[in-house]
Amino acid sequence: MIKELTITLAALFCVHSAVAQTQPTPEELGWEAGVVAPSPLSPKYDNPTFKTRQEAEDAKAIAQAELERIEKLRAGHMHLCQSKLFVNDCYDNAERVLQKRSRIARQLIRTADHQIRSFAVKERQAEGAKREARMPAKRAEVKQPVAETEQQKSARIAQEQANEQAYEAKVRAQEERVAKMQQEAQERKARRLERQKAHEAELKERQAAQERQSQEQDKGLFF
Repeated sequence: MIKELTITLAALFCVHSAVAQTQPTPEELGWEAGVVAPSPLSPKYDNPTFKTRQEAEDAKAIAQAELERIEKLRAGHMHLCQSKLFVNDCYDNAERVLQKRSRIARQLIRTADHQIRSFAVKERQAEGAKREARMPAKRAEVKQPVAETEQQKSARIAQEQANEQAYEAKVRAQEERVAKMQQEAQERKARRLERQKAHEAELKERQAAQERQSQEQDKGLFF
């Protein structure tokens, strides 16, 4: 039993070590602290109009991958900036670009969602038209006036647009809350780093003062 457990733990350690080796550090990747490239989504996806639903879904997936990449960049630069003299300035430089990249990615997701819903509405309408065409006409069916049909269509379109606008407003409000929370969290981290750096500097100063005092005491022994 103990032998099997030892073998299992050793195997897990080897797997963990192999995974860690396959994930290079920011230093190994050659990142420069506080320097972030602009969004790869711009200008290609600034005001996109997709021809198919699949194109919109692919663009949304690209934007979601960009948000994940931004979080990795944020963590990497948080690590790199700790070694700089001006930690907050270093991190702010990176965060400004990352925030802009996040806005572009989220805007692309909203645009893609809007067009995906439009494609879905058109697909449902086309499918409904096909079903109606396959249905045999009823002899007792009374044909509705054209004006009434157009009125119903206008009301339906207006309702769909209102639903989409309400959904987009809800999404924007949620994103603003998330962005604010993230910003506050990053500010708290930056303040902690600054306090930590000041604390370390104070400790170094105390150690240097103690060493100077000790040296002076040692010199006094010879007189």
